Amino acid sequence: MTHWKYKRLSISFMQYLNQIAKDAMLFLSCLAPVLYGLFMKFGIPAAEKFLTGYYSREEVLVPYFLIFDLFLVVLTPMMFSFASSMVILGEIDDGITKYMSVTPLGRGGYLISRLILPLTLSFVVSIIVMNVFSLDIISFEMIILLSFLSSVLGFITTMMVVSLSANKVEGMAITKMSGISMIGIILPFFVLTRIQYLAIMLPSFWMAKFALEGKITYLILCVMVSAGWILLLLRKFMRKTM
Repeated sequence: MTHWKYKRLSISFMQYLNQIAKDAMLFLSCLAPVLYGLFMKFGIPAAEKFLTGYYSREEVLVPYFLIFDLFLVVLTPMMFSFASSMVILGEIDDGITKYMSVTPLGRGGYLISRLILPLTLSFVVSIIVMNVFSLDIISFEMIILLSFLSSVLGFITTMMVVSLSANKVEGMAITKMSGISMIGIILPFFVLTRIQYLAIMLPSFWMAKFALEGKITYLILCVMVSAGWILLLLRKFMRKTM
């Protein structure tokens, strides 16, 4: 990739960040993982101390620390996904995306600056917030893998929201609905029968299974299910953005 290509991508990505910085809702949504992390780091241990004393038990919330961590690692890309979706939908409404293919940036460059670079940023931020705020004892290698899987979930959410929404209002509604898919995180912890496998089409389910049991099979299944969702949404997403 040439120097000029890098420069155009950098300018486009900075424009993306500038749009987020100017929109209070999008800016605060990107700060949400840090706010949740602070709540986790200080609020959950305090609640654990109170509950163990109140109920005279050794543990109350400790067995579920991993659930809080999984929601933290997923929240970061989900919030970045929401911001990316709103920016892309706004540019579609303004007719900007239609002209990208004839600009020096090109169609590919536009998609990189709106999808791949935010995805990469969310991956890095996920690693940082997990290292700073994680409650459970998780290895650095596991944090990297979970951050990667959650970033892919964010990528899928962006494609889903942009593909199925006609405007920003619909985009916000679909983003909220897509949050239901995160139910897959809690199923392996509370549904111990085979009924839990009704959620096999949710990447979040396999990610939680992988985090809980550490089996590489679940990592592979999460990647495969995620790839299936991406392929399902890709054509509609490409038609919508271009």
